[in-house]
Amino acid sequence: MQPLTLIAAIALALLPHPAFAHDVAGSGSTWEPGIVVPIAVALLLYGAGSWALLRRRGFNAVAGARAAAFVLALASIAVAFLSPLDSLADDLFSAHMAQHLVLILVAPPLLVLCRPTAVLLWGLPVRVRRGLLRSWRRGSLGLITAAARNPIGAWIAFVTAFVFWHLPGPYRWAVESPAVHALEHLTFIATSLAYWATVLEAEPRRLSYGATLVFVVTAAVLSGLPGALMLLAPRAIYAVHATGAARWGLTPLEDQQLAGVLMWVPMGFVYVGVAAWVFWRWLDEAERRARRRDVARRRAFATTAMVLALVVLTGCDDSKSPARPVPGGDAKRGESLVARVGCGGCHVVPGLADARGVVGPPLTGFGARLYVAGMVPNTPENLIAWIKDPQAIVPGNVMPALGLDDQQARDIAAYLYTLR
Repeated sequence: MQPLTLIAAIALALLPHPAFAHDVAGSGSTWEPGIVVPIAVALLLYGAGSWALLRRRGFNAVAGARAAAFVLALASIAVAFLSPLDSLADDLFSAHMAQHLVLILVAPPLLVLCRPTAVLLWGLPVRVRRGLLRSWRRGSLGLITAAARNPIGAWIAFVTAFVFWHLPGPYRWAVESPAVHALEHLTFIATSLAYWATVLEAEPRRLSYGATLVFVVTAAVLSGLPGALMLLAPRAIYAVHATGAARWGLTPLEDQQLAGVLMWVPMGFVYVGVAAWVFWRWLDEAERRARRRDVARRRAFATTAMVLALVVLTGCDDSKSPARPVPGGDAKRGESLVARVGCGGCHVVPGLADARGVVGPPLTGFGARLYVAGMVPNTPENLIAWIKDPQAIVPGNVMPALGLDDQQARDIAAYLYTLR
């Protein structure tokens, strides 16, 4: 499910009147029920869901950060529609563009980052929650969600909505019709949610970081076209705000140029920052892949070394070579230690009835072998070191450290050299 789906459903249900449009005449209050009620319901649901999850799972920093992002997202929507910015947007084209930036670059990314759907669902009664999930999976909303999750579709919808509603004709149409104005703002929020959900998606991702970088840069270039039109046009082409601009001591062209600066500079910084973050994540992912490949190579080397060790250990057997003494070692104690620590679980050990393991090579004739683990010469010092810490000799091999002290290792080494 996409972020804010429950809030969107509530908001749509409460929008038979143009709650998302301005009071174009400038005479009414901006505290529209169609804005206040969905925000209040969303806060109540999120609070109830957070409390329910807190009792089940306890508090964690991630949940706290997501709750803060959710509150900030709703606060930014309130700033856009319930603050003096909303009334100012009736007069000034530049203020109207600032409002659009909030609906495109602030609220949707925060809603994507906080991932509120699960928390909101937990704020509902159990029966309502289950019924909503069943209807979501079986109904048309599930199809809409699936379409919104398509990266190409999300990119096309986002760029098209942004460019279309900022062209002079559609913009005038929206300002002059409250119903169309509400549709414009809902379009901004919906397409921005789909777009930022693709850009800020957690792993595993639908788009690689390289593809996401192209996704962001191309959207930035095309989204900059309306700002360039506003700033570089030799005359005012958004004259619908001429009367309001005059009340603030601005000409329509000055108001339009200020709007162009707002559309270019803050939006440019956001896109550059997001592109830098995507590029950094791309490099980090490449580094993690390189580390994984390095670990795989090390494991392959260790496996090859073990195979060679098995070949050497089973092929180099000279029963006529003299036994090697181990200073301070006791073969009798070593034999009992071999039985006690369970060497027979991995090796065949002559003289021990239950020692029939097949994980490691048989220890028959070990005293005549030339190498320990096929890697180092079979000397008392090397054998003691191998018994105490086999991973230090061949990293990644299958023999575990048995926790033996120096004396115990010497006793086992003395015993192994008696196996002729």
